[in-house]
Amino acid sequence: MSEPTPTIRIRVDVTNPGQFFACCGLLELAARSSGKATGRFRHSGSETSFHLTVGDAGAVDALFEQIAACQVSSTLSLEEIARLRTLLNTKKSLLTPEVEREKSKLSEKWGCERITLKPFGLVIDWWLDEYSGSSVLKTWAGKQFVTDIIEGNLKALRTKQFRAFPVVNLLSYETDDGSLPFYFDAAIGGHSSSLDVGFSLDALSVRGRIKPAIEFLAFVGLQRFRPARDEDIFRYRTWEQDMPPILAAAVSGGGFAVDEMHTYEFPLLYRTKYLKAFLTAKPTTTSQT
Repeated sequence: MSEPTPTIRIRVDVTNPGQFFACCGLLELAARSSGKATGRFRHSGSETSFHLTVGDAGAVDALFEQIAACQVSSTLSLEEIARLRTLLNTKKSLLTPEVEREKSKLSEKWGCERITLKPFGLVIDWWLDEYSGSSVLKTWAGKQFVTDIIEGNLKALRTKQFRAFPVVNLLSYETDDGSLPFYFDAAIGGHSSSLDVGFSLDALSVRGRIKPAIEFLAFVGLQRFRPARDEDIFRYRTWEQDMPPILAAAVSGGGFAVDEMHTYEFPLLYRTKYLKAFLTAKPTTTSQT
């Protein structure tokens, strides 16, 4: 049987956890967009690429159109988010008992927030999963709203500059438009500013260049593709056989072995007591079963 021709090829640094999970996120969205998609990593010398097959060029165009038009909604309404934002930034001494109860109720709802991406029909809540340890991977804290970060990333992905950028270099696209990162991109994880305190977007006076495709797609990828955890170290595997998301996720998390797997381990950087960042991964083993 002849090898399927990849519809999309993307250059990837698999030692950057953000780039790895971004490839996983793109596979997830492609499968939901076209109804069928497979992906694999291809290691060739010192270079690695991610190959995504969705069937035809029309499906590729539809995928990126849907990403650009993606609508983000939360279990909190826009009005509730706006109200909670106001209450979180109001001095406690100024809150009446009634308003305190309102704040507590909204905060409780915020604590189990889920994000929905339309038209993909994808619900994202991986940071609530304490059983698998994924909650530890939550990189934002304080008074940051996850919807603000997502919308900032998507705004950058809707620009003409991004749409004209070569798909093969998707994960290299940078912007300095003031959008906030999740800090999944290990290239910026070790350079986090001490001023990034996470209390309010207005308080974050320092902005750097970020790669919005990495941040948004990795956020998506972590919903299904959970790294294995060994205390403070997280582990993921690449695969070189075409697989749909459900099988690829099992391999990447160590659920079962296939030929020519490559394993990588990465730690987290604690930027503050609560805020974190992904750091560069180290290759550990290559399996040829």
